[in-house]
Amino acid sequence: MESKDQLRERILAQRREIISRLEAERSTKVITLMHRREPWEDDSKDGEAAHLTVEDSEFVLMQIRTMPPDRPIDLVIHTPGGLALAAEMIATAVKLHPGKVTVIVPFYAMSGGTLIALAADEICMEPYSVLGPVDPQIGGWPAGALIHLIQRKPPEMVSDQMWMLAEIARLSLASVQRFILWLLTEKLPQQLAAQTAEFLTGGYITHDTPIMLETARSLGLPVNSDMPARVYELFETCAFGVCKRPCLATYEMGTPAPDLNLEGLKR
Repeated sequence: MESKDQLRERILAQRREIISRLEAERSTKVITLMHRREPWEDDSKDGEAAHLTVEDSEFVLMQIRTMPPDRPIDLVIHTPGGLALAAEMIATAVKLHPGKVTVIVPFYAMSGGTLIALAADEICMEPYSVLGPVDPQIGGWPAGALIHLIQRKPPEMVSDQMWMLAEIARLSLASVQRFILWLLTEKLPQQLAAQTAEFLTGGYITHDTPIMLETARSLGLPVNSDMPARVYELFETCAFGVCKRPCLATYEMGTPAPDLNLEGLKR
């Protein structure tokens, strides 16, 4: 019977071969950011490291750092989101890379994954692929909800802890909006970029609401459906059926109605 070490080496070699072929077909450098339990891992570890971490940002940043300035990059993302700091570091590196960067989303890139996608020159999705909102979550609560709470309750009915959480939420929300505006600079007209940043952070939809291809396109994002078929070969090497559905957590998103009118979103 194949040992765990042998299984690991065989699968990693298989992935390297798939990536090499994908790079040859597209003349790019392929970087993967895929959160799934590995087939050689114990089932008891399900859920561990299944989100964006600082270690992820270190790996991706080192990969981008070694690329020639004019080398196009394909960044394959499959994540429910995670640590905001890690997402912002990767998004900054993607934004600053001189060569073209395409973020490829075969299934979902929620929350922090969406933040990284916003930094790309191009986002490749399937009609059923999803992005998600990037509204900050403070202590497990949506920033927008915390701000609205203290606006609607009498001050004497709000605890000191809630006031502090709401202030952190206000600062975090403003910071994320400024960051998104910077990411969208030169991609969208200023007014549309501001509306998109407001919609993605303002709490108009829940953190786990999926934003699909056509909705992303209506927001002005540079999306297409030219999904490389070989990308799915990478996922055939992963353990499926073990990840929980992305839910209210660190940075995620959803699907508003197809006839969404962005003009009505400003407060």
